[in-house]
Amino acid sequence: MTSKLELLEQQLAGKEAKIAIAVALAASVFYAVMPILIRISEDYVSPNATIFNRSWIMTAILGLWNVLWLRSRQTNHSVKDSLEKLLVPLLGLVIGFLGTQLLWAWSLSQTNVANSEVLHSVTPGFTTLAGWLLFARKFGGRFLIGVIAATVGAIAIGASDLSNSISLQGDGLALLSAVFYAAYLMSIEKLRAWWTATIVLMWASGACTALSFPVVIIAGDEVLPHSVRGWLALITLALDTVVCFSLVGYSLKWLSSELMATILLLSPILTAVLGWLLFSETLSLLNLLGFAVILAGIYLAISDKGGIKALEN
Repeated sequence: MTSKLELLEQQLAGKEAKIAIAVALAASVFYAVMPILIRISEDYVSPNATIFNRSWIMTAILGLWNVLWLRSRQTNHSVKDSLEKLLVPLLGLVIGFLGTQLLWAWSLSQTNVANSEVLHSVTPGFTTLAGWLLFARKFGGRFLIGVIAATVGAIAIGASDLSNSISLQGDGLALLSAVFYAAYLMSIEKLRAWWTATIVLMWASGACTALSFPVVIIAGDEVLPHSVRGWLALITLALDTVVCFSLVGYSLKWLSSELMATILLLSPILTAVLGWLLFSETLSLLNLLGFAVILAGIYLAISDKGGIKALEN
């Protein structure tokens, strides 16, 4: 009887892991178009106002969702009882989310999309290093090779653009945004043991709204767009972010932040393909080589199974 129960649990864990990986892959699709949408939104409002408006629109959407859909459901623990225990990851969530959004938006206003995305793509390296230094996590050789390969592949895709950088400051901001994004992913991973993905994201977007508004005022930027196109751009960006980060949050209940960050490196491939399909941009041999290396790296990281929490036992 015990052996049958253990076999059933293993089968369920394997199913959950496969679903989480599929959801993470889907998240990379929405993640791929995010920098493009940010860049479009910045044609109508400043980077600071872009983040503020996206955040409050996200908070409104998530608040309505949680009230209408999750009202009758219970999370693992009450918010009141868990706040004290989760203060540190909550701070990491808020600081990581706000820092990522502001730094990424600032970088996109100073450098091109390819530069910003490539430098932002080194997040797996930061999550892996932080996991080893802060939490003494151990990684298999296949996983580490996969992370390194996928990161190198992402850099290779934008190597030609990096050689023609239009702003070292913008590139530096994009790289720094990767550090904050690593903190954001690791904080979600901790909080997902307590709350649903949408509640975690609502906390992040709500705090980002409150903290980004003073930035807009101090900078003297226009708070709201003055055209229908501007509003459409911001609403589309907010919806894309809600879907993307909700899928990320869902997956992080079963996948480690290190593996999640690596899977999201599919986004440079998708962005480059979209550029080829929609804007007739050229795909070089180096781009294609980068695609192959990223896919191989992600496969190695997933097949190691060290980043899949459902299969750890």
